[in-house]
Amino acid sequence: MRRRQLLKALGLGALASVLPRGRIARADEVAFPSRIVFFVTPHGHIPKGWNIDIPGASANAYAERSLVEMSEANFSEGLRPFYAYRDRMLAIEGLSHTSVLADIAEIGRTTGDANNHSVSVAGLLTGSRALQRSGSPCSGGIRSIDQEIAARTSAPGRFGSRVYGFDYVPNQTVAPFSFLGAGQATPSVADPQTAFADLMGFVKPSTTGPLSREQTIATLRPSVLDTAAREYELLAPQLGAEGKRKLDAHRALVRDLELGLGTGLTAKCDPSFDANGHQVVQFMRLIKLAFSCDLTRVATFVCPVPETTELGYPADATMHGTYAHGSIENATACGAPYTLTAERAMIDLDKWHAAHLMELLNGLDSILEGSGTVLDHTVVVWLTELGTPTHQHHDAPVVMIGGCNGAFQTGRYVRYPRNLPNPMKGFPLTGPAHNRLHVSLLKAMGQPDTRFGMANATAADGTTLSFQGPLRELHKAV
Repeated sequence: MRRRQLLKALGLGALASVLPRGRIARADEVAFPSRIVFFVTPHGHIPKGWNIDIPGASANAYAERSLVEMSEANFSEGLRPFYAYRDRMLAIEGLSHTSVLADIAEIGRTTGDANNHSVSVAGLLTGSRALQRSGSPCSGGIRSIDQEIAARTSAPGRFGSRVYGFDYVPNQTVAPFSFLGAGQATPSVADPQTAFADLMGFVKPSTTGPLSREQTIATLRPSVLDTAAREYELLAPQLGAEGKRKLDAHRALVRDLELGLGTGLTAKCDPSFDANGHQVVQFMRLIKLAFSCDLTRVATFVCPVPETTELGYPADATMHGTYAHGSIENATACGAPYTLTAERAMIDLDKWHAAHLMELLNGLDSILEGSGTVLDHTVVVWLTELGTPTHQHHDAPVVMIGGCNGAFQTGRYVRYPRNLPNPMKGFPLTGPAHNRLHVSLLKAMGQPDTRFGMANATAADGTTLSFQGPLRELHKAV
């Protein structure tokens, strides 16, 4: 039987339609898939602890500096943890959450939830107007970028995405970052053990009695091809020698098919789970597992804000209420006074997040894939809810690490000028909208889009601000 005939006989005719018309390619002939991780942290970065100087460059023009040629001592504190990956790193200064600023400006002219944290969370991964709902915090207005990519890269036997992490609770309001659609938060898992069981497809039956055949099948890993292979094993004892020979051939065919689709366990896949250590570290291991086993190609992780004692600060303090708002000199928020302690605390928070992100980078880079590693075929994007902990949005730094199959020209510190008018009257000039970063990420994942979220907005002076097109400076010249 040909492959399509076999699939139809198994009741998998829909799957047959996605197969190439030629033979199934061998694993070593298939291009390695591009993958993406959104590593999201609350608050933002302290420019003094994050920015790197570009000698001789004008602040009013695009500029860049080679990270590869820099010494570790010349890296900023916030970026120094990534020094070992400087050749595969893009550090981007000068982007703006302009869509969030435009949304806040529009809310000010109308009515709605104008809480800076709520609007920021709703807009970070959507780049759109927040959905306003009477009597409750605003929510994401469209499907977020991670779920848009997931919807386009999912396949039989593979999850579209996995969303992990912890509730962010600014001002006593739980706020998700990822959305399946307007006002629809993407289900997220906050317990590593539960996430592992979900990832590997272990289902806990609702009954305590003996499992039926259907219930038993339902507890298997969610690969229809694996299930078909198990069904063959049940059938084998009922066949004669010729039947067994044909059955073995079909079983090998199914496994060949599964590897050709990129699903299932491979030599690179270790489905075991180490539940030791910090929960964030456990989640970094789970993302490594998911990518190495090709169980998904999109992951979103919302990192928690640790207790102050974990960073060596007093137990009666909080990173949000005690330190964030007073952490930038001459640019504080909510009436808080600037203090060196607050500044130091938020830089230490950055370093704490970076150290945990390094767990993921090291894990992905430890898995050989062709002549490179899984990290070489992945882009890990560190995004922050706010540009700074003091509620600024006109400068929202981004860290991107990984090759994503050569989509980006890495090894650089890139600075965009802040020379565009702000949608908020009396606020600082902005850089390019972070919507354009989302377009670049879509491009890196093989998508043709030229916009994501808002297409444009109106500045306070009446200027039309375009959010369309990728950030071409980040990509390799073609």
